[in-house]
Order: sequence, then structure tokens, then C-alpha cells
Amino acid sequence: MSTPLLTIETISKHYGSQKALDQVSFSIQKGEILGLVGQNGAGKTTLIRILSGLIPPTSGTISKADNYKIGAIIESPVLYPNMSAKENLTYAALQIGIEQPNQRIAEVLELVGLAHVDDKKKVKDFSLGMRQRMAIALAILDFPDFLILDEPVNGLDPSGIKEMREIIHNLRDNYGITVLISSHILSELELVVDRFVILHKGRVIQDIDKSDLHHQVANQIVLATTNNDQAQVLLTEWGLEMTRSADAILLTPDKSVQEVINYLNQHAIEITAIYPSGSSFEDYYLSLLD
Repeated sequence: MSTPLLTIETISKHYGSQKALDQVSFSIQKGEILGLVGQNGAGKTTLIRILSGLIPPTSGTISKADNYKIGAIIESPVLYPNMSAKENLTYAALQIGIEQPNQRIAEVLELVGLAHVDDKKKVKDFSLGMRQRMAIALAILDFPDFLILDEPVNGLDPSGIKEMREIIHNLRDNYGITVLISSHILSELELVVDRFVILHKGRVIQDIDKSDLHHQVANQIVLATTNNDQAQVLLTEWGLEMTRSADAILLTPDKSVQEVINYLNQHAIEITAIYPSGSSFEDYYLSLLD
């Protein structure tokens, strides 16, 4: 059984008569990547600020593992624009008391893909993607147990998003850092996280593993042939699960559409229609808000 890094129990946060969070409870397991999802105003930023220690909850408790260290990027990262990446990290290392930080800084720059940037290049001349990497470098300089990332891929191009995804997986897989990511980009979260916590109007409305989510939104292949009975026999022998409608076969496959086409062509089954059908994570998420 996995071990919780922290457990959030009935956390509420009030601003006057307004409830930003209302009895929020869930655990974050050591070594997992958790996606925090919710519309604007759902309470994500408030929860992140509480978890980061920036503000206290009105009520409730947070139980943490021993020797717990946290790093966070919340909203816009604070960087010194007229300093280089190494100078920014050296200054941060002095502030948090890292002795002889050069080796640590070199390791962190390598980890986020900035090791080969010219030492004379100032942060003000960095691209958006480089500044996002720089922000992560600052957040992990002390190699925290828990890293909070608020919208880490905002404004990045597809290449930058892919590189950010690889960095996050590397932090978890090779450094054992537990990560919480808050993002509106649901399709990207699906590629990164192990579990989702969905907030709505300050409350947790769903806490679901990615495998369970995929079962909920399982895609199907809709297939029609000139001989559906024979096609069903062949596909069953191939190990695929399916159901039948009046004029089609509905596959819940571990094969792609092209693989199904190739297989049936090999057995001289004429296909009259084939296409993927199913809901997305976005569809599922929006259905919870109805």
C-alpha cells in the first residue's frame, strides 16, 4: 500500500462570508503526480496557497510526512532579469542556506535542460520556455519532497509542453519528488498525472485514478461489415471485447483502428464503416459540473 505524503482533512477557507474551500479532504501519495482540476473560482489557487504555507486554512488539518520539504511555482515565477540562470540559483542557494552550492546548481541546470546556456545570458533574454524551466530549477534547488506547479505549461508551444512533461516525469521517476499540478489543459494532464482531484465551488467532487478515469471514458470502435457475425467470431478469437447493436459491432479494444482494419482484411472481411467513438476527459469533467 502506498504511503501518504500528506493528508488534507476537512480544509475550509472563508473570506468573510465567502467560502473559497468547503470541507476539502484527500491524500497525496508519495511518488505520485496528482492533477488538480477546476474552473476559475473553484478554489484551486486557495488550496495551493494553503498547501504551500502562504495562507492558513480557516479550519481543518494537514498531516505531513516527517522531514517534509516543499517547492512551489505559483502564478508568475520571481526571477531576477538582469542575472544569469546560475546567478539566480546562486543567490537563491545563499538565501536557503545551501553550503557549497555549485554542484547542486550544476545538477539542477542539467535536470531542467539549461546546463548549456551561455553563463553570460541574462534571464530577461530567455524565452518563455526557458523561464519556465528556470522557475522549476529554483523550486527544486533544495530537492523538495513535494513540488507544486501552477499552470506550468501556460503559453508554451507543443515542443515546450513535451519537454516540460519529460522534466516532471524525471523529477518523479529519478528523484522521488511528489508533484501536484494545477492546470486547465486537461488533455495534457492526462499524459502526465496518475490521479485527478476535481474541485467545484470549493468542494471535491471527484477523486479518481487515471486508470479508473480511462474506464469511465473508454473509447470504442464502431465497426460495420458485410458479415458482422463472422467478424464478431474472428475478433473474439483475436481477444477483443465487444457488444452488438442492431447494425454494428462496438469494440472496446486494445488495438488501434488501423490494426482492426488490417486484421479483418487478412481474413477477407469487407468493412463498410469503422470509426472511433467515445467521450473525452473534458466531456467527463464537464458532465460532473452539470
